[in-house]
Amino acid sequence: MNTKRIPLIIAATLAGVGIVFFFNNVGLMGNFILLALIIGVIPYAFLSYFEYTKLRSIEDQLPTFLLDLAEAQKVGMTLPEALKQVSKTDYGKLSAEIKKINDQLSWGIPTQDAMNNFSNRMRKSKVIGRVVRIINEAYSSGGDIARTMEATASDVTAIREAEKERKSITSQHMLIMYAIYYIFIGIVVGLSQTLIPLLKLNIQTGTIGGILAFQDPCTGCQGINIFCINCSIFSVICPMFGLGGGGPCYYNALFILMAIVQGIFTGLVAGQIGEGSVIAGIKHSIIMTFSGFGILITLIKFGVI
Repeated sequence: MNTKRIPLIIAATLAGVGIVFFFNNVGLMGNFILLALIIGVIPYAFLSYFEYTKLRSIEDQLPTFLLDLAEAQKVGMTLPEALKQVSKTDYGKLSAEIKKINDQLSWGIPTQDAMNNFSNRMRKSKVIGRVVRIINEAYSSGGDIARTMEATASDVTAIREAEKERKSITSQHMLIMYAIYYIFIGIVVGLSQTLIPLLKLNIQTGTIGGILAFQDPCTGCQGINIFCINCSIFSVICPMFGLGGGGPCYYNALFILMAIVQGIFTGLVAGQIGEGSVIAGIKHSIIMTFSGFGILITLIKFGVI
């Protein structure tokens, strides 16, 4: 079974238990569904990120592997013999893949098929796919494979150096994304300190009209109404986190959801800007989302907002 499916199965089970056994307890059912989302999404995100970092590590070692392979062929070794020789060298995370190639060659699998199997295992890496195609073409055409590998290693090194340079240049933009997010949290806190006290004041004084009138947006929501879906969602969120009821519940839940959505997508954008991959932004999304959520919940519990 694919490792990534295990958290999804556990999450689906938890969500089903929450809905079936705690349907009449909105807060508890919501917490079960939230726990299911956390178990289903976060491990999957981490596994995807670890897979991404593994691919990057393998790509970093690829030029060294190609140069060693070229050197082995210069002394008269065939490509299968060269692969067997370099399989004894430590290339970090790439070593396990080279040993798999060598094992397949020892089983009688053709060299090109073994290399294609390696490319299929690393199918999410465009660099590895191109390198394997070049090696197979050079091997089948009977050209100077050693020279081809040296040129390929030089190209891969140039690509990796360009990516590292871009990353160093864009790192400041990544910091700007963090600054934008926490400024957004500050604005949310400022709005909460303005709107919620005003709402409570209007409720206490019975104010209905006037320029400062401020009421619960869900007051007129009755039964099933497409325009009141947000009120239905917030009515579940408030018991889950103890956000109160009425108007304060609506706005506290709204601000928390805004912080979560903003954190998720700002983090993904930061990853795309900083490292050229949305998957690389998973760690930023987790940091932003949990810190923003924690800040707002803490301020609400201590009565600051």
